[in-house]
Amino acid sequence: MIRKRIGMENVPESIDVLFHSEEKEFLVICVSEDYGYERGDYWEKNVDILGYVETETGSKSNIKGCLIYADRDFEDCFFDNEKIYRIKGRLSKSSDNDIYVTEIISENEKNDFLTDLLTEYRKEVFVISAVLGKLILNKELNWFETTVDWCGKNAGFSVNNNIDENITDAEEFYRNRHEWDKKAREYASESLIELANDWKYSEVENDDDFVEITEKEFAERLEINDIAFYADGNFNIYYADDDMFWGHTVIVSGNIRTGFNEAYF
Repeated sequence: MIRKRIGMENVPESIDVLFHSEEKEFLVICVSEDYGYERGDYWEKNVDILGYVETETGSKSNIKGCLIYADRDFEDCFFDNEKIYRIKGRLSKSSDNDIYVTEIISENEKNDFLTDLLTEYRKEVFVISAVLGKLILNKELNWFETTVDWCGKNAGFSVNNNIDENITDAEEFYRNRHEWDKKAREYASESLIELANDWKYSEVENDDDFVEITEKEFAERLEINDIAFYADGNFNIYYADDDMFWGHTVIVSGNIRTGFNEAYF
């Protein structure tokens, strides 16, 4: 049995206005660990939940939502994935599925309703594409994912959750992968070659040791990692940099209809 207050003593005003003032007791089923966003002098922490049971009234929700709390320390984590907690918190004013948490009463609770939600959540969700094969829903990230042959190399390929709207563009993009890959490498090289040589120059002790990276060499050294396809034909191609930027990822962004718009790392 655990019982501990979490979050900050004074709730930040930006959060306070979004939640009812009354604290209630809930059972919740978590499907993520803590993750957060920096909000100036504090971190807003989030934990995904499948639903909750309000213990006093017995009312239930099977709508996905978040546990939210404010914390000074990003490293503090209080929730584990696929575990049922008994908490105190305040319901959101704008939705019935987000709770601002003020106290963890206990963990490893039992509840048939929440266990059934978890069982359903664990079931594999997928779509079959004649071009991309079987794409499985990553429920934590809300993306459909697969592995494809990308110009002779294995690469992750993901499509956002509105897959019915975006699969046609994603398939067309993949069919023309050799052309897109060639142009993406050239675009990245043109955009980043000067910076790559600045980084390389900073590593040498003598000017005589410096050998400039050519645009052709830069393009060839990129190694495919992943492709992510978004709404309206937007995409990112992720390449390993072969240490040209000391191990960073080179990202080329674009749109299937308008072409490339940014290359960065």
